[in-house]
Amino acid sequence: MQLTVGELAHGGAAVARIDGRVVFVEGAIPGETVEAEVTHRRKDFWRAQATAVLDPAAARVEPPCPYFKAGCGGCQLQYLAYPEQLAQKRQVLHRQLERARLEFPIDRIDVLGMDDPWRYRLRGEFHVLRRGGAVSLGFYRKHTYQTLPIDACLIHAEAIERALPAFARAAEDEAAARVTALQFTWAPGELNLNDDSIGMDDAGRHFRVRPEAFVQVNARQRDVLYQRAVAFAQLSGGERVVDAYAGIGMLTARLAERAADVIAVEESPYAVRLGELNMQLNSCANVRYRRGRVEDTLSQLDDAVDVVVLDPPRAGCAESAVEAIANLRAERIVYISCDPSTLARDVDRFCAAGRYTLVEVAFVDMFPQTFHIEAVAKLERTA
Repeated sequence: MQLTVGELAHGGAAVARIDGRVVFVEGAIPGETVEAEVTHRRKDFWRAQATAVLDPAAARVEPPCPYFKAGCGGCQLQYLAYPEQLAQKRQVLHRQLERARLEFPIDRIDVLGMDDPWRYRLRGEFHVLRRGGAVSLGFYRKHTYQTLPIDACLIHAEAIERALPAFARAAEDEAAARVTALQFTWAPGELNLNDDSIGMDDAGRHFRVRPEAFVQVNARQRDVLYQRAVAFAQLSGGERVVDAYAGIGMLTARLAERAADVIAVEESPYAVRLGELNMQLNSCANVRYRRGRVEDTLSQLDDAVDVVVLDPPRAGCAESAVEAIANLRAERIVYISCDPSTLARDVDRFCAAGRYTLVEVAFVDMFPQTFHIEAVAKLERTA
């Protein structure tokens, strides 16, 4: 069928409408007219794949990766020129804020992209495909659990790419017969299979990282993101700060350098142990880790808090966590998010009854060539 598509939706597909039905068209750019084939039919919407572009947009480019055309699910936007990727992602973020009834002009959303939007991933998981005794590594084809074998990936660090053949051969060993996926983490001078912690540098500090611990996988943009988060916190040296969902402490250490006291709240026992070690390695004596859920731990704090910084998982905050943070009555909240819909939902909750006002938003492109959106927002207390 022939469709003219409108805005880009979160997920990378462009939106079209036919006979009142919403159709999410993959491989299309807003404004284009395409021939499309329906791939999934549901009661409330359809999914389709563009099979021919009849009226191409000026921002359309040839995807440089051969696996993109073969259906690899790792990237979604390689056919879109990078400046337009940034523009479209900013619009997606702005629409999510609008849907949450948050009035914030799109031209006030700062866009922090990459000079070179390739070879940025320092961590990746590759699935094991066994065929006739031979082993290949690869990614799932989009919308399936079928592995597409690859021997190159343009968004991963070259060190990881070079290691793939050797680890594929190692996986042929009988002792590895039950291995279904390999996760790689790379840092300069260190590459391992994550059977132990690995050293990783950030802003002149050294951290130990394990596979079960969260770490931002784009080191160049991690620095951009954390610099902006610290700037939003407006620390002058005397503040008491809560770092919620603190993980292993990379951002915590940056906050500790500029604050009087930092309370790092983290539920994972593995992350807490690594975080405490990392604070010792980096001489952050003014940081105290508190293990537990954010909603439980913050209600036990006695002293006043000046700033709360949070970087929750993709699902965002539990409503009880939002209330626990709001009840601290901190002057500022800095919210880092990897999902614009949960960011908008939670910011709306913080702003309920006039408690806080959204004053700054920045989109940090942590994952070029994909639909993923990382953002940081600053809220100020108004009541």
